[in-house]
Amino acid sequence: MTTTVSFDRVSDIYDATRGFPPGISEQVTDFILNLVSPTADTKFYETGIGTGRIAVPIAKRGYSYTGIDISEKMLAELHQKLEGVSHKLTAIKGDATALPFDNNSFDVALVVHVFHLISAWKQALAEISRVLKPDGILLYTHGYANSVSAGSEVNAQRWEFNEHWKAILEGYGHPLPRYGATEEEVLAELEAQGATLETEIAAQWRVEDTVSKFIENQENKIQSAAWSIPNDIFPHAIQDLRNWALERYGSLDYILPQQREFKITVVRNWA
Repeated sequence: MTTTVSFDRVSDIYDATRGFPPGISEQVTDFILNLVSPTADTKFYETGIGTGRIAVPIAKRGYSYTGIDISEKMLAELHQKLEGVSHKLTAIKGDATALPFDNNSFDVALVVHVFHLISAWKQALAEISRVLKPDGILLYTHGYANSVSAGSEVNAQRWEFNEHWKAILEGYGHPLPRYGATEEEVLAELEAQGATLETEIAAQWRVEDTVSKFIENQENKIQSAAWSIPNDIFPHAIQDLRNWALERYGSLDYILPQQREFKITVVRNWA
């Protein structure tokens, strides 16, 4: 069965919980436009356009931008942002694995934090290849997961927190689900299809939140991975996490820093 995770349930808090800090959105937009050097005729496309976090700033610069998303409520948030704004942005509810567009329709395609949510991600990738022009560019961003790794001293404690939460859930017989692809799987597939890949860092920033805030985020099921945790075990798992955190950090006001980056894989010679 094909699974595509909809963000309807968090559409109203999506930007607040996943938005960029001040100035980062402009930095990412400038970086993308410098990468692809668009002209007035360039046509952008995005799978999983969501609330338009990436799309709206580019559309506001006057470029043609088209996107699909499975979530009507996310799209409603996007359209609200565009009220009273002159733009050439079209965002529709659609299936990433069966795009309603002609072959060779777009010059630049973007996928940002989406393929881990689509079980049929290879079909979604094939559809992007179909609608992208032969000399088109794909900009692929898998997610923030790589910026929360044990390899970074800044992120080591945040990594430990995440791993302990996973261990608690596994102890209750409910490991966090995996819906779609890992970043490594997507990049390997693109390379196998003959694409050339270059990795670029569009922006970097630091986040400092308390242990209490991270527990609150889990309790409120901010992340999609938590949505399938059964209600009968969830409060017990949260209490276990709180107890462990108090013992581990001494206080729920303890700061867990995180170094984040917006990493883009530039895919050429593919479509």
